[in-house]
Parts: sequence; C-alpha cells; structure tokens
Amino acid sequence: MSDDRFYSIDRLVEFGMSMAVAQQMMQTMNHAMQNLRTQDFQSALQPSSAAVFYVMIDNKPAGPFTEQELSVLVKDNKIVQQTFVWKAGLPGWLM
Repeated sequence: MSDDRFYSIDRLVEFGMSMAVAQQMMQTMNHAMQNLRTQDFQSALQPSSAAVFYVMIDNKPAGPFTEQELSVLVKDNKIVQQTFVWKAGLPGWLM
C-alpha cells in the first residue's frame, strides 16, 4: 500500500467524524432553541393582562382601564371605596 492511499483514507475518516460531531452539535443547539423561553420578549411586546381592569360605574361595567387610568378615575371621584373592580385572575367583582 502506498502512503497516499493511507493518507486519503485517514482524511476520509477524519471528515466523517467531523460531520458526526457537527450533527450532534446542531441537534443540541436545535433542542436548546426549541426549549428557549421567549415569553418575556413576547410579553414586552403585548400589554400585560394583569394591568387591565374593569370597574362598575353607574351600575354598568366599564373598561378596560390601565392602572394610570384608574388613578385618574379615583381623582375624579368616579371610583370610590364601594366601587366594584375586576381584572383577569380574580374570582369575581371585588370592592
């Protein structure tokens, strides 16, 4: 056998092993990317449902309001201590 043949087989095996390692790395990265949590990024783009409130004004539901809008309604005495308020996650209307 000539040294050139051994060299080419050696290179072929090296190439095959490199491809196998590269495939394993790609599978690991794909798995990591699929399990990456992007909820914080998405919630930064969309308004949070926790900041949306509904109130009963003149016995009628009104809203949605943000916390800043609620503070204006409080200053204008449209929301008082006896006003019912609801937001997502609450079991019902609360005073």
